[in-house]
Amino acid sequence: MNKMVINYLEKLFVTSDAHTIINESDIHHPAAKMVAQAAKMQQNEAGDNTNLVLTLSGELLGQAANLINMGLHPSEILIGYEKAGKKAMELLEGLTCHKLVDPRDPVELQRCIKAVIASKQFGIEDFLSKKIVEACVYAMPTNPVKFNVDNVRVQKILGGGSHDTQVVHGIVVIRGSETSVRHVQKAKVAVFNTNIEMQQGETKGTVLLHNASELLNYTKGEEDKFESFIKKLAEAGVNVVVCAGSMSELAVHYFEKYHIMALKIMSKWEIKRIGRAVGATPIVKLECPTPEEMGYADEVNFMEISSRWCTVFRRDQDECKMTTIILRGSTNALLDDCERAIDNGVNAVKNLIRDPRLIPGAGATEIYLASEI
Repeated sequence: MNKMVINYLEKLFVTSDAHTIINESDIHHPAAKMVAQAAKMQQNEAGDNTNLVLTLSGELLGQAANLINMGLHPSEILIGYEKAGKKAMELLEGLTCHKLVDPRDPVELQRCIKAVIASKQFGIEDFLSKKIVEACVYAMPTNPVKFNVDNVRVQKILGGGSHDTQVVHGIVVIRGSETSVRHVQKAKVAVFNTNIEMQQGETKGTVLLHNASELLNYTKGEEDKFESFIKKLAEAGVNVVVCAGSMSELAVHYFEKYHIMALKIMSKWEIKRIGRAVGATPIVKLECPTPEEMGYADEVNFMEISSRWCTVFRRDQDECKMTTIILRGSTNALLDDCERAIDNGVNAVKNLIRDPRLIPGAGATEIYLASEI
């Protein structure tokens, strides 16, 4: 039942996920636009069931067209629809068939979200739901109501099969360390939202050198100043540095000298995420961060997954417990589709924490409501 969607950027999506199809389609018709917006709101609020919103509203519009042809006024149709809506909500209250007792119980939680995954990825729903539950239970704070969907991240790595998917406690960045330091326990992390390299002067100048020693000492002053900055970092106890953009070879040399793990990351979003995961404030100028601006991670570890270098930041504190599901698959389209299924699963967990009641699925509830109304 997959559809192929090609958006305005010529990008191809192969998916059965209604939200993706609506999101990537260009809709001009005013009524259809309203339906699409309703579906988007549903995705933002509940994270799933966009298909239900679309089918239901489409059907209601279709039925309304017949009524208008019969000569009914739109406001009368609306009153009827509102009455039916109220009645449906009343009937729903009495249809609960199961209640989630403890959101921390993996077996029960898996039973409740399995159907959500099966509708997207049939065949591997047992495996995927187990991984999602494992990630959610670890990232769940002491008070489950405060569960944040953002604390469960997905990192896609091409290669391998779906069954190589694994859950890693912490946030995974697809980047290796620039230095030879590969593993740091109880790390103090400094996050720089800028390049780490020697500052160049704004203006062009002409320098006259008289002898060889002047030539040798020409860049020495700048290098010493740069080294003193990295030395200050080392003295402050920083042993992991993350920067956005480029890192000069000289910087890597000094980081190596003071045994500091250094990562450069291209994406600004990724920098923010790491900052949030370790509780650090991204700094925009090259100076030693204050203790409040530094982050802390219980462990920063290097691992290699399918010949991609990855670094894992793990922090076991209640408010920043993050997990990453490392998704594996043979094609990008497959990975994207699995990612959507995981997203739906995590949102289902959030919704179950809000309201633990479940009703019969597979259209049984809808058929019953239709007959009653």
